[in-house]
Amino acid sequence: MSVAGDDSKAACKYCKTEIRAHHSDLISHAKTEKHKKNSAPFSNARTLFQTGVEKKTIDNSVKVTELKIASHIACHSSIITVDHLGEIIADVSSKNINIHRTKCTALINKILGPSMLDDLCRDIGNNSYSILIDESTDITSQKQLCVVVRYFIDKEKKIVTSFLGLIDHVSSGTAEAMTSALLKFLEEKKLNVQKCIGLATDDCNAMSGANNSIISRLRDINPHIVHIKCICHSLQLCASYAMKTMPRHLEFMVAETYKFFCHSSARQMKYRNLYSTINVGEEPLKILQLSDTRWMAIAPCLERILEQYHELKLHFQIAMDEDKNYTAGLLFNMYSNHTNKLFLEFLQPVVSDVNRVNKMFQSDQCSVTKLSDDLMALYRSLLQRVMLPRRFNNWESLINFELDGDRNHLPLSAVDFGVKFNIEAAAAAQSGVVAATITDVKKRCRDNIMELLRQLRKRLPSNFKVLKDLCKLSPDELFAAQQPKLHELSFLPLYDGDLGKLDSQWNRVRSTDWCMRDTRDPEQFWITVYNHTDSCGERDFEELGSFVLSLLSLPANNAAVERVFSQYNLVKNKLRNRLQHETAENTLHVRAYMQRHKMCCNDFTPDKMMLSNFTHEVMYTAKKHSDDDHIDF
Repeated sequence: MSVAGDDSKAACKYCKTEIRAHHSDLISHAKTEKHKKNSAPFSNARTLFQTGVEKKTIDNSVKVTELKIASHIACHSSIITVDHLGEIIADVSSKNINIHRTKCTALINKILGPSMLDDLCRDIGNNSYSILIDESTDITSQKQLCVVVRYFIDKEKKIVTSFLGLIDHVSSGTAEAMTSALLKFLEEKKLNVQKCIGLATDDCNAMSGANNSIISRLRDINPHIVHIKCICHSLQLCASYAMKTMPRHLEFMVAETYKFFCHSSARQMKYRNLYSTINVGEEPLKILQLSDTRWMAIAPCLERILEQYHELKLHFQIAMDEDKNYTAGLLFNMYSNHTNKLFLEFLQPVVSDVNRVNKMFQSDQCSVTKLSDDLMALYRSLLQRVMLPRRFNNWESLINFELDGDRNHLPLSAVDFGVKFNIEAAAAAQSGVVAATITDVKKRCRDNIMELLRQLRKRLPSNFKVLKDLCKLSPDELFAAQQPKLHELSFLPLYDGDLGKLDSQWNRVRSTDWCMRDTRDPEQFWITVYNHTDSCGERDFEELGSFVLSLLSLPANNAAVERVFSQYNLVKNKLRNRLQHETAENTLHVRAYMQRHKMCCNDFTPDKMMLSNFTHEVMYTAKKHSDDDHIDF
C-alpha cells in the first residue's frame, strides 16, 4: 500500500514497515523471512501485489463425485440403490454429497447420456459411417428400433461399433413407418444420410425386401448404399430349414433330456452318483438347454449328450424301472434306438461347423476381409461330401454349381457322413440293425446336407459378393502378382472425392516400402497407410486410407444390435418395468461410452462440459423427473 504524502515509498501492511517503492525492493522484501512469517495467517487473502477483487477457486469435487456415482449406477446397478449408496459415500468421505433417485436420474438423462452421445456424434462428424438396425419389443410390448453405428475414429485410430440410439413409439412395423422414423432420427443426431455407406439388417421383408422395404426406400435417397443381410441370421435359418429333413423326435429328445433334470435336484444327484461310479469319481458336465429362438444352440447340446450317451441311457432305464416315470421310459426307448444315435453322430459335426462360422461372423475381432474365405470353405466342404470332385475357379462357379442334377451326385455308399457316423453304423449293423434301416438313415442325412446347400445358395449370394470384394482390400491381395484395379472395386461409387487423386494413391501404394505389412490385420495395415507422411510431413495416402477404412467398417453381421437388446433387457426387466424410455436409452449411452473408450466407472472422469451443465436449470427445468426406477410386482 502507498504511504500518504510520499509517492517514493510503499508500506507493507503485514510487517508495518516502509519500503522504497521500487520493484526490486518490493521483490526483495517479499522474500524475507519476516514478511513470510507475518503474511502466513493471511495467505488466502490478496498478496502484496494484488489489487481489486479476490480470485475465487471453484471446488468441483462434490460434482465430480456425484457424476461418478451416477455413472456407476448406469453401468452396474438399479437407480433405486443410489438412495443408500450416496449416503454411505457421504458418511465415509465426509463430503457434502446429496444424491438420491431423482437427482441420479437427472444426471444420467440430462448430463451424462447427452454428453456421451454428443461425443459419439462429434467423432463421426462428416465422415462415412454404416448403421445396423433391428426391431424388437421390450418387457411392456413397446416397439423399439435399435440403431448401432460403425465408423473409423481418427483420433483413436480404430474402427468402432457403438450404440447410437433407440427409436421409440414406431407407429407400425411397416417399411414406410420405420424408414421415416430412421431418417428423422439421423437428422436429429445431425448425421448426413448421404454419408451412410452401409446398412445391416436381418432377412425380414420390411427390412430387406426388393420393392418396399427400408433399404429400397433409403436407396431412393442414397443410391450407392451397401446392404448386408445379417449372415448370422441367414446361417441360423439355413440350419433350421435343413433340420426339417431329420426326424422330428430328435429335437424332442434333446429338449426333454434337459427338462428331465433342470427342476429336480434329486434327479441331478442320482445321475451325478451314477456317472461318478461309472467314470471313477469324475463329475458329469451339465446338460445344456435347447434355445427356443436360436436353433444353432443345438450344436453344444448334441456334443454334451453324445459325451454322456451311455450314462444317460442307463439313468433313464433306472428311473423308468424304479420310479415308473413315463418321460424316463420315452427317453430310454429313444436312447436305445440305434438310428437315433446315428442321426446325432451325423448332425453334431455338421451343425458344429456351421456354428463355428456363425461365431466368426459374430466376433468383433475377426478380419472382415477373411470372412468370405471361411464362408466359402464351409460351402465347399459340404459340397464335397455329396458331390463328385470338381475344381472351381472362382466363387461364382462354386455358388452356381448345379445341385439338383443326379449326374453330379456321389453314390450313397461314397457320401461322406463322418468318421463317427461310420463307426456307429458298423456297430449298429453288428447289433442286428438291418441294412435297409441304415440305408434309410443315410438317405435322410444326405438330404439334410443337400437342403443345407440349397438354403446357403439361396440366402447368401449377395453377401458373398460384398465380402469377396472386401477381400481385394487385404494386404495379401494388394501385393499379389496381379494387383486389383481400382475400377474393379464395386464400392468405387461410394467415393465422393477426387477420383484422380485416389487412383494415383492406389497405384503408388504398392511401390512404397511398408515397415508393417501384417496380412492378419488389414485394419492396422490401412491405418498405417492412412498415417503415412512424405518428406514434407504431409499425409500422401490420406484419401485412399480414409476411403478403405470406411469400407472396412461395413458391418458383416447384426450381432452388435442383438448385444444392445441383451443390455436393454438387463436394464428394463420385469422388476423395473416402469423404467422410462429416456432413462433406459441414456443408460445405454453411458455403457456404450465406457465400452467405446475401454474404461469403466472407476476410470471415468467428467469433462468440463459435464461440470458446466451440472446446474439446476439444466437438470430440472426442462422436464420434471419422476422416480423412474419403481418396482412393480
